[in-house]
Amino acid sequence: MNRASAIAAASLLAWVALSSSALAAPPASPNILPSESMGVSKAPPPQPINWDKVTQEATDLLSKYIQLNTTNPPGNEIEAARMLREKFLTDGIPATTWEPQHGRGIVAARLRGIGKHTKSIILLSHMDVVPANPKEWEVAPFSGAVKDGKIWGRGSIDDKGPGVIELMAMLAIKRAGILLDRDVLFVATGDEEAGGKNGAGWFVDHEANVFSDAGYLINEGGGIRALSDSKRKVYVVSVTEKTPLWLRLTASGPAGHASDPPAQTAVTRLVRALDKLSEYKTPIRVIGPVNDYYHTMTELDHGPRQLLDLAAALKDPAFLKGFLDDPGQNARVRDTITPTVLSASDKTNVISQTAYAEVDCRLLPGSDPKTVMNDIKKVIADDGIKLDVILNFPPISSPSRSPLMTAIATLAKDHDRATVVPSMIIGFTDSHYFRHKKIVSYGFIPVEVNPAEAKGVHGINERIGVKELADGIQRMVELLRIFGSR
Repeated sequence: MNRASAIAAASLLAWVALSSSALAAPPASPNILPSESMGVSKAPPPQPINWDKVTQEATDLLSKYIQLNTTNPPGNEIEAARMLREKFLTDGIPATTWEPQHGRGIVAARLRGIGKHTKSIILLSHMDVVPANPKEWEVAPFSGAVKDGKIWGRGSIDDKGPGVIELMAMLAIKRAGILLDRDVLFVATGDEEAGGKNGAGWFVDHEANVFSDAGYLINEGGGIRALSDSKRKVYVVSVTEKTPLWLRLTASGPAGHASDPPAQTAVTRLVRALDKLSEYKTPIRVIGPVNDYYHTMTELDHGPRQLLDLAAALKDPAFLKGFLDDPGQNARVRDTITPTVLSASDKTNVISQTAYAEVDCRLLPGSDPKTVMNDIKKVIADDGIKLDVILNFPPISSPSRSPLMTAIATLAKDHDRATVVPSMIIGFTDSHYFRHKKIVSYGFIPVEVNPAEAKGVHGINERIGVKELADGIQRMVELLRIFGSR
C-alpha cells in the first residue's frame, strides 16, 4: 500500500484497539482536545524498549528535521509541522497542524493517559531557527550530517533536537505499553526566534481549548551540567527568565550630498547616542533565583565563598569588577542594552535624512520597561531621537517547588545522583505565554551539552552528540513515568 494508506490503516487499527496512550482519531480530524471520557482503560502487554532502535530512529528524524530550512525570517515551518504530525499519526497518536499565516506552522499531539482529574503536561519546542552562513561552518548548516558521532546543523540544539527528544519519548512510552496517569501534550511552534507572535502567541490566543487541561510545561532553557570534577552533575531548571525590551532609535537630520556635510547628520546624531548608551551602566540587582543559584552551585562545586551570598559580595568593588567581567554573570545581575542593527543611507555619497538602530534590552524580572526607557532617554539626552518599542512583554515566574520539580529531582537523584538547581536564564523563551495562563513552566531538557557544543547555539557548527540525544530520550521517558505514575 502507499504511504497515505499506511498512515490511515495505522490510525484505524489504533482506533479499534485501545493502545497504551490513546484512541487515535483518523488523520483527517485527529482529536487532541482534552476529554475525561477518552482516557485509556487498558494497554497491550508491556514491551521492552529497544534503545538502539530508538536512537537510530531519533538520529534519522533529527537529520531530516534539520534539512527542512526553517530560518526565521521567514520561518516556513509548516512542512516541518506536517512531518512531525505524520510521525505521530503513523504510531496512532492523534496530531494536527495549524497555519497561522501562509507558510508558518504549529503542530500538537496528545498521548492519552488513564487519569481523569490529573493535569496534563505540555512538552514544548519551536521549529524555527536563526540564520546560518554556510561559509562559516565546517559542514553545511542544513545538511543534517551525522559525523564523528554527532548530528550537525542549525537547530540541532536550539530547538529541533529537544523537540525530537520529546517526540521520541512519547513514541517510546506508547510502543512499550506504559500507562501514565496524565496526558502528555506535544506542542511545536514557529516564530520563537522573533518573539513568538505568529507561533506560541497565536496558539495561546486561538487554540486555548487544546491545552485547557494543562497544568505543567517543559521547554528549552535548562539542562544537565557537569561540575568541575567532571564526575558529578547538576540539573539546572529555569523558573524565570529575562524579558525583552527591543527598541528602535530613529534619528533625523538634513539630507544631502556627502561632499559638503552639515555639522550634524542623522548618522552622527545616532552614533553619538549609541556611544552614550555604551558607556551607561545599569544598576546592579540580584534577584532571589540568581542568588539561590550561586549559593547552591558554590556549595556543590566548592566555589568562592563570597558566592554563598552574591548580593553581599557584589558590594565589594574589587569582587564586583571581577564578577562583571564575565558577560554571562554581568547579564544575570543587571538589565543589558545591546545595539544590534544599524541602518541609514544605501549609498556612500548620500547623506540620509534618517538613521536608525535597533537595540536589544533584556530586563530582569521586576524591572519596569517604562522606567528603563525613561533612563535611556535621559542618557541619550537628545529629544530629536525617537524611541519605539518593537517587542516587550511582562515578566512572570514559576514556583521553585511543585510536583513537576519534585519529579525532576527524583529523576536527577535516581538517574545521575545529581542535584536540582533552580535558576534564571538570561534569554527568553515561549514559556511566558503559558505562564500567563497559570501553567507551571520550567526550562529543562534532560540532555547534557558540553560548553564547546553550547557555543554552537546561534553560533557556528551547532551540533549534538548521538549519545547525548539518546540519553536525553531515556531521561525524558523516565521523567514522564515518574510524573505520570499512579
